[in-house]
Parts: sequence; structure tokens; C-alpha cells
Amino acid sequence: MSNPNPPVHPAPAPRWFVGLAVLFLTVYGLFLATHATTVAGGSDSSGYLNSARLLAAGHLQAELRVPAEFGPPSGLNRALFAPHGFFPHPGNAQLPPTYPVGLPLHFAVAGQLLGWHLGPLSVELGSALAALCLCYLLGRELGIGPFLAAAGAAVLGTCPVFIFTSIQPLSDTLATTWTLATVYTAVRARRHRGWAAASGVAFAVAVLVRPTNAVLLPALVVLLGCDWRRLTLVALGGAPGALWLGYYNHTLYGGALRSGYLDWRAAFSSDYAPPTLLHFAHWLGLLLPAVLVVLPLAAPLARDFRNRTLVALALWFSALVAVYACYEVSREVWWCLRFILPALPALILAALLGLEALAQRLAATHRTAFLAATTAVLVVWAVAGSTYWTNRLGVLYTKGYEQVYADAGDAAKKLFPKDALVLSLNTCGALYAYTDFAILRWEQLDPTQFARFAALAQTAGRPICAVLFDTEEKDALRERCPGQWTRVRSVKNVGLWRLAPPPTPVPAQ
Repeated sequence: MSNPNPPVHPAPAPRWFVGLAVLFLTVYGLFLATHATTVAGGSDSSGYLNSARLLAAGHLQAELRVPAEFGPPSGLNRALFAPHGFFPHPGNAQLPPTYPVGLPLHFAVAGQLLGWHLGPLSVELGSALAALCLCYLLGRELGIGPFLAAAGAAVLGTCPVFIFTSIQPLSDTLATTWTLATVYTAVRARRHRGWAAASGVAFAVAVLVRPTNAVLLPALVVLLGCDWRRLTLVALGGAPGALWLGYYNHTLYGGALRSGYLDWRAAFSSDYAPPTLLHFAHWLGLLLPAVLVVLPLAAPLARDFRNRTLVALALWFSALVAVYACYEVSREVWWCLRFILPALPALILAALLGLEALAQRLAATHRTAFLAATTAVLVVWAVAGSTYWTNRLGVLYTKGYEQVYADAGDAAKKLFPKDALVLSLNTCGALYAYTDFAILRWEQLDPTQFARFAALAQTAGRPICAVLFDTEEKDALRERCPGQWTRVRSVKNVGLWRLAPPPTPVPAQ
């Protein structure tokens, strides 16, 4: 780059402003805590938390729970007995996690220190608050004024997608936090070379949390420039994380560059990109102040044109968006924007730079008023939009939705015999977390297969039960696993069922 434009040290914000910011962060943290859940519920949350408990116990992978009467697992379709978040791999007799190890590592450490409620809760809330602080600090490092930088953090924090991923055990907020930490320390390294090592550490953790964060590397190189000392420090800082990831992947999946996703290439195609990009643009325009989508185009108008900063922000945003634009599920629902959540700070910061560039085009007497007015408009727009869409999309119902998994697991543990075989699908990860039952994935069975398993279990005296959402009952109990099922109890929209044993033949007289 011909114009590195190293940033100058930002002037400190007024003390009253810092105090007000701390107050707002405290209120925001309490808001998240009120609506947060640490339940091992659906596939993502149960997968991460089950993996975390394994790590805390000194294990990398789980054991299959297969009833002894079914024979050795090697002769069975092991996927029938695997909960969400785990999948059997060829050549591996155990059950490795599907999802990346970064978030479970955070949960494992916090769980050991604070317990399995406060520990994961502290990770969820801590990563959200840290992301807002880092967004503000990065804006200041890029030369954005304190009030406008705080507005950028507010835009990020009020985004319904950010709230959604910050109140449950998902990796997206944590991935955003470590992405921001990577970029922030890289920008700091342009003034103090020692920060480059911290940037390498942050980059490694960001990749551990979400491997696709590796595409941040070009933006990192642009920020640091062709300085071999800084780049060497980045490599040294990231080396331990890279070695651990290579060891973990090789141990569980048979190769340092392999992952828990068996055929991830099949899930990505450039054919998905056009409709997915439209989906992203549509929801970004609704869930953020829409002007932020176009304001980055004004950033090059600044008199002190910062090409290195703008190129890095563009690479940061476009690389992550390009990856997930080609992902087959990214356009399914609004909350699929969580995949590109780590890219949103780049868009927000570029928009703020565009706003300051427009202010520079005004007469000096009008700049302060313009920036004050636009800052207020951004914050009000973000808060009002967040209030509307958070309510309309039911974001704050998440805690109640997830709690039913834990309640159903507790009820099953009380009502079912300890040696029961339990049919499940959506509840299988929660059952693995909260009970010791062997599970059987009903959606992968046909009636003939089920009849065989049922006969073996009943011959061994093993009860057969089921924990099903009401939307699953018809397919599970009538189509795939027919029999004389009796509802034992309902927990909200989850039914607990038990299969009656076949009648005992009456001996001939």
C-alpha cells in the first residue's frame, strides 16, 4: 500500500461520557441477562454445551449409547443413536462433535469456574458487552469521534440478530467479538508493534470459534502492511491456536484440515449467491438503519482519504459475506443473518467514516451540528427499529422456547425407567445432556427397521418411550414407528410417550 496512514492516538472522551457509557452497558447487560438462556436445547445449543461438558471432563468426544441387545455399534448405522451436534465418522469408534471447538472451550472454562448456568451465561453476556466495547474502541482508533463511535456500538447492540445470538448458547456473538478483537489489535499494532502478537492470538481464537473467520486474513495483512516484524509476531501469536486446532481435527476427524462437517463442500455453491445476497440486503435494510447500507460509498470522499483502512474494512465485510452467500441455508429465515454477524461491524464502521466524510464537505460552522443530528438520528432509528423488529420476530421468546427442552428432559428422567430406549429427533441433544437414556432417531427409521429394534428391546425387557414435539407425533408414531403408544405426560408442546409391550401369547390348552 502506498498510503498507510497510521492512525494517531485518539483524544480521550469526556469523563461524563465514559460514566454514561458504563451506565448504558450495565442496563444493556441486565436486559440481556433477563432474557438469556443456557439450556441445551436445539441442535446448536445442545451441541455446544454437550461438547463443553466433555472438554471439562477431559474428553474430546462422546460415547455412543447403544443398547447391548442391538449388538456391537460397528455393525449398526451409528447415526441412529447420535444426538444433534455429534456425528459418527468413518474410522472413529467414538462420537465426535460436529461443531467447532472454540465456543465449547469458552463454556468449559467458565463452567468449571462458575457452574453450568452462570458459566455459559457469563460467556454469552461477556462476549456481547465486549463486542460493543471493541466496536467503540475500534471506531476511535480509526479516528471516529466518541459520540459517533458510541452510536456505531449502539447500532450493533440493538440489532435484533445480535440480541438473538447473545441470549442463547450460539457462537455468532463470540465470533463477532474475537473478529473485532483481531482487527482492533491489528490497528493498534500500526502504532505499537507489540500489539501484533495479540492480534495473532485473537485471530487464532476467532478461527477456533468459527473456522470461516480465516477469510479475515487478507484484511489483517492490509492493516499491518508489508512489515515482516509485525507479520512474524502475528504468526507467533496465532501458532498455539493453530497447533491446537490441527491436533483436535486430526484426532477427531483424521486430518488437520478436516472438520466435523463430513461433506461441507456440498453445502456451498455459487448458485446460491444471487438469492442469498438479496436476502441479506433485504434484512440488513430492515434490521439496521437502512442508510448504513449506502453510507460506506461516501467514505472515499474524505479529505484525508484512508485507503488502507477502507480497503481492510471492505475485505473484512465482503470476504465473510461472500462465503455465506454461497451457503445453502443462509437465505432460509431472517436469523440466518447471524452467519454474517462478524461482518456487520465492518459495515457499520465504514458507514460512520462515510458520515464523517460528508460532514467534511460542509462549512466548518455546520459540521458539529450535522454530526450531532445524524448521530442522534442513527441511535433513535436503531432503537426504534430494534424495538419493532425484536417484538415482531419474537426474539425475546427464545428463553421460553428453549426452556421446554430442559423441562421435557427432567420429566422424562422422572417418568421413564432408567433403562428406557427413547425415540426422539428435535429433543435428542437435550436428552443426551440431561439424561442417560439411549436415544433412537426416529426420522431415519422405516417401520421394518423399527419393528426389528423394538423386538430386540422388548425381548431384553427394555421399555421403549418417546419425547416428541407435537409437530413430530404423526410422522414418528404413525408413519415410521407404529405401535400402541400411550401419552404419559405433556410438557407444553412436547409429549412423553410409552410403547405398550406386545401381548403375551396364551399357551395352548
